[in-house]
This record gives sequence, C-alpha cells and structure tokens, in this order.
Amino acid sequence: MKNDQKIQHLLDEISEKNDESAFRKLFDIFAPGLMRFSFSILNNKELAEEVVSDVFYKIWLIRHKLSGLGNFKAYMYTSTRNNALNYLDKEKRRRAVQLDDLSVPLAIDEICPESELVTKELRAAIEQAINHLPSRCKLIYSLAKIEQMKYKEIAQLLNISVKTIDHQLTIAIRKIGDEIKKYLDDNDKDETYLVLLHLFLPNSHNSNK
Repeated sequence: MKNDQKIQHLLDEISEKNDESAFRKLFDIFAPGLMRFSFSILNNKELAEEVVSDVFYKIWLIRHKLSGLGNFKAYMYTSTRNNALNYLDKEKRRRAVQLDDLSVPLAIDEICPESELVTKELRAAIEQAINHLPSRCKLIYSLAKIEQMKYKEIAQLLNISVKTIDHQLTIAIRKIGDEIKKYLDDNDKDETYLVLLHLFLPNSHNSNK
C-alpha cells in the first residue's frame, strides 16, 4: 500500500471507527517530522514535543472530520507551525516567520537512509556541507527531502514562492554535490558521482503542483 493510501486508510479508520490503534500508527508516521519542524522554530525539545502533542490532541478531538480534511500532511504542518509560533514572543515570532534565524538540525541518516553506502569520511564531508547551509535553505531541503513535501505545499506552509524553493534547493544540492565531487577527486575514488548525489536529491514528485 502506498504511503498516501495508507494514511487515508488510517484517517478513515479513525474517523469512522474511533480506532485508537490507527491513531497511534498515524502518530508514528507524522510525529518525527513534525517534531523536527517544531524544533526548528522553537529550538527547544520539550516545547517542540508539547506542540506536537497538542496538535495530535486536537486531531483526536476532530477525528470524525478527518476524512474530509483534504491534504492532511499540509494541515498537520500548518497546525504545527501555528502552534509553535504561539509559544514565541513577538520578536522571536517575527524572526521565525522570516525563516532566517531557525535552528534546523539535520543528520545524514535522516536525509539518506542508504547512508551505510557512504564512507565515514564522505559522511563527514556531506554533514559539514549540510550544517553550513543557511537556515532557510536547510529547512526547505529538510521539508522536501525528509518530509517528502511537494514544492507547492512547502510554499504555502512557509509563505514563499515555488521559485524561491527551487532556488534554495539548487543551493543545497550544489553544495552537497561539491562536497561529494571534492571528496572523490581528493581521494581518487571511482564511485559514480551522480549515483552518490542522487541519494541526496528530493524525489522528483516533490515538484508536482
């Protein structure tokens, strides 16, 4: 069962049958990504957990309406954003909305589940490239690559244009690609550059409108 179909099945089970088991499965699917997103705004693990817990509590309260929500993933991320911003004072909220002062931790294992295919030295080089990305760029890359969100969904969530997303992802991929190429050149490795880079590219469906 494809992921979207699985999610819709869980939503139907929760909405129609008050299925707590399905609700826990839905939590397991979305909670890690929502936690990362909430933490990027709050830079506080406990508050981020509280925000996500509150989002799911409210979802349970409206469970009978879940089947008709439309784009559930977009709804969840928007709800998390709004709840997280409510925890910030006016100045911090302004900075968070501008996306320029966010804390966006990214680990290579989150970005690339096949990271065991990457050598220890190359992992370090790629992680360095990722950590040096600007906050805005890193957040957009995280949403596109890890959370598998479409560009249009990210644009609506962050109130930016799809063109901006394209530009920021180009920066991210270029920097990661440069590190891969430099490592291969410096170490006279014969691994295929494009195959390695492909591991870090967002899925092609993400650009669909």
